[in-house]
Amino acid sequence: MARLLSWPLGLRWNRWKWLAGPEAVGASSDTTIGDFTQTIASPFGARAMQITFPPLRGAPARRARGLITALNKGANAVRVSICDWDGMKFAEAGTSITQQQIQDGMPFSNGLGWSNGENWQLTKPLVPVASSAAQDATVIRLSTAFWGGLLGMGDWIGFSPLHFGLYEITEEMETAGQYRIWPPLRKDIASGSFSTLYPVMAMRLMANNLPDAERGPSHLENLSISLVEVFDYDVRDYFLD
Repeated sequence: MARLLSWPLGLRWNRWKWLAGPEAVGASSDTTIGDFTQTIASPFGARAMQITFPPLRGAPARRARGLITALNKGANAVRVSICDWDGMKFAEAGTSITQQQIQDGMPFSNGLGWSNGENWQLTKPLVPVASSAAQDATVIRLSTAFWGGLLGMGDWIGFSPLHFGLYEITEEMETAGQYRIWPPLRKDIASGSFSTLYPVMAMRLMANNLPDAERGPSHLENLSISLVEVFDYDVRDYFLD
């Protein structure tokens, strides 16, 4: 059985772009007698993205080349947590967090941090799902706690626990906390589950330029990889032991 890997700790990218979205897979086109091209697209296609790493050396360089080897030309998949660089700030997400707390993190309730002395990093809160929705649904309803009633067109969300998929808000409905999303749900969501501003996708390797990435005198430079989404139900059928 194929394996589902975790993203290596400390390995970060500094540039990325979509190579394909749900609107692009399965697309076709027809040209009218007036030379207008009418495109037809499937809303159910997989996302694909290219990520580019900054110059790497030491442990991050080892983790990058190890990840590429472990993905085995697409035979295995990896969890990819998507951070929206244009996403909501803490204040916009309905929280009262100071900039100092964001920078330094927070200790546990006993006043201690982790065993290495570091505090735990703050993240934006989860929001409960207000009503269940079936796989392939395009309308969801969230609790209005925190940011649940504050989303707008273009915001990205995911669901937990154990839900692989990135969803974009395309419409705010009349009911507070109710939204239309794209793509359709990859998996059922229950009223006891949660929505998150940190969506996770399972992705396979499409291509990489490791053979062409130069290891200069000090860094591994210009490394990029292309990944394609694995749907949630395929993850469970083929990528989990």
